Amino acid sequence: MAKTLVIGATCVDMIIHVKKFPDVGEDVNFHDEKMSVGGTAFNVARALQSQNSEFILCSPIGEKGAYAEFIKTELSKNKIPIFAEVAGRENGVCICLINEKNEHAFLCSHKAEYVFDEKFFSKINFREIDSIYFSGLELEEANAENEIDFIARVKSEAQKSGRELKIFFDPTSRINFIKKNLVEKIFALNPILHLNEQEALDLSGENSYEAAAARLSQLCKNDLILTLGKDGAYIFERGENCGKKVAGVVANVVSTIGCGDAHLGICIAQIKNGASLYDAVLKANEYAAKVAQTESASI
Repeated sequence: MAKTLVIGATCVDMIIHVKKFPDVGEDVNFHDEKMSVGGTAFNVARALQSQNSEFILCSPIGEKGAYAEFIKTELSKNKIPIFAEVAGRENGVCICLINEKNEHAFLCSHKAEYVFDEKFFSKINFREIDSIYFSGLELEEANAENEIDFIARVKSEAQKSGRELKIFFDPTSRINFIKKNLVEKIFALNPILHLNEQEALDLSGENSYEAAAARLSQLCKNDLILTLGKDGAYIFERGENCGKKVAGVVANVVSTIGCGDAHLGICIAQIKNGASLYDAVLKANEYAAKVAQTESASI
């Protein structure tokens, strides 16, 4: 089976429950904490794994430090090979604060997991690759343009050999921090966009998610998936004049951390299996609802 390159970060998530987010100078006690492996790429990979969809998790891991060792142990438990080690570097951590309203705030340290080097990919047989996932989280880094140019070359080489390569891009909430010229380069890859309502509004400049979806689908010349939380999702297929709602699934929400990543992973697996965009998103809605009922980004 053809594989998906899942390019991006695998890091430690430190999930901390608080009654309220602290104000400046305020001390707030927390009542629960949990350490797990997360990161956008890892979460997508685990969703693909749940569907028996082949992938290569392209996350560099630090050579040293407690976080790096914890990640290596968890990757081994999940039978996911280590992609590359970055000499002399440690892994970062994402501290996820969750208040009583189930709202989130994040404190992130970017270290080895955000390093991009084409040398990491030297052993990959690209003829086995039919899809690439990447996210906006890595594109604030100094080597962001190198990553985009690399993906563009891989896609171009696939086209020259008569193969179709699907590109999936998740802008994430950091989309406003990506340089405009890089966004234009991303759109030129004709990616299938997967994003939430606020990200779509920010990226498009439109005033409604329907208009945003139409605009972004036109700019990327491809399908678009827009998640709407408990209300499901909205899809806009390439070449259509209007979008479609995809019904959500009722869930007793425990945490929404990683739900978007899990949703996209299922979409990729289903599309690779030949499902229509609508059916793929419907299946993803069901899976994401199950994830939301746990403290984990995968099930």
